[in-house]
Amino acid sequence: MAVCGYKTIWKLVNTTTNVKATQETTRCVLKVIDPEGVAHRSAHRLRHRVYTNKGPNFTIHIDGYDKLKPFGIAIHVAVDGFSRCILWQEACYSNNDPRMIAGFFVSFVKRIGRLPRLVRGDAGTEHVLVRAMQIAFRFNDRDNMSGMNSYMTGRSTGNQRIERFWVNLRVSFTVFWRNYFKDMVDSGLLRIDDPVHLECL
Repeated sequence: MAVCGYKTIWKLVNTTTNVKATQETTRCVLKVIDPEGVAHRSAHRLRHRVYTNKGPNFTIHIDGYDKLKPFGIAIHVAVDGFSRCILWQEACYSNNDPRMIAGFFVSFVKRIGRLPRLVRGDAGTEHVLVRAMQIAFRFNDRDNMSGMNSYMTGRSTGNQRIERFWVNLRVSFTVFWRNYFKDMVDSGLLRIDDPVHLECL
């Protein structure tokens, strides 16, 4: 099933090949080639990716949240891919410091007394130590997810469990505080260029 509509296909055909087709021709051809995809798109029921996870602590998803960073509050979270349980949620002055994120990971491993099979994070520099530790800890294991396969890198937007958590966090928590801090800035009570003010927050 094609994941894009006829306009996208029409643009691709006209820009990458010598064929010049009209939108109507492309739409008719796509309806013949991919009737199921056309039906899904027409009904506005696109097929979402199916997320599978074999159980608790099989895959954990880690990421940072920067929406409150201008006010000196950076958040880092890990979520269990199976249960969506929050494994850690830490607020600190930076979520870009690899040593700090590695500390969260080590504390988590010590607390539960075992390693996750797979850690999923983005390609940011803040996760380099977590990646190195996860690979080193699982290097001699004899399953298909050991060593280099025990850490998965991908775009933040593709990290489904974390992205869903950020939506919930924004609605229930960060929108209020961000607006509150902005009001403080507007009224002159808070200066975000002053490290003392940020430390007090």
